[in-house]
Amino acid sequence: MRGLQLTSRALALILAAMALAAPACSNDSTSSSAALVFIGTVNGTDGILSGSVVFNVDGATVTGTFEVISPSAATHALTGSYDAGSKVLAASGGGYNFGGVYDGTSRMEGAMTGAATGTFVAARNNTAEAFCGTFTGDDDGIFNFTIAGNTILGTATTTSGSVIPLDGTVSGTTISIANPGGGSALATGTRSGNAVSGTWDDGVSAGTWTGTRCN
Repeated sequence: MRGLQLTSRALALILAAMALAAPACSNDSTSSSAALVFIGTVNGTDGILSGSVVFNVDGATVTGTFEVISPSAATHALTGSYDAGSKVLAASGGGYNFGGVYDGTSRMEGAMTGAATGTFVAARNNTAEAFCGTFTGDDDGIFNFTIAGNTILGTATTTSGSVIPLDGTVSGTTISIANPGGGSALATGTRSGNAVSGTWDDGVSAGTWTGTRCN
């Protein structure tokens, strides 16, 4: 798959990672913010590490869980802080550090550092379902996304480190993921219970993808 490595999305991830270096601010707007729940997926930059993440934001306090699916299953409790003014989250646990920025409506994106490096995308939706998987064919790597209602959001990461946005929709059991470059869908597939699978084609290379529920 062709990656979009120097986009506004990448810039947002860099800014999120910088937030890890400083504690979140505390102010009146932060302390009065309503509870927020974010559920999403995590992709290692090696295209191998894969998992799901949950952030529970209550005022300025963050708790959560990072569940590693591959290469070795593990669960890590997360704690941290959130600044409602800048909408910046910082959380850590098990040697992993997460820094993200909430868009104010439906999603949070950011970076993971520490024991491993990577990216994450999470939906603001306490009933969202995370799916962790892989893709193979002319290229290979991690293929992770979250379903929140009829919306899909996530990323694919190749074993060479390219990151591809996975934004799309689900209608019944039918999955469609948009091509970031426009034109025909990047990926299509179906959902059957806790399993998802399909094909991908970026116009240059193609293959198949598969995943299972991971939260």
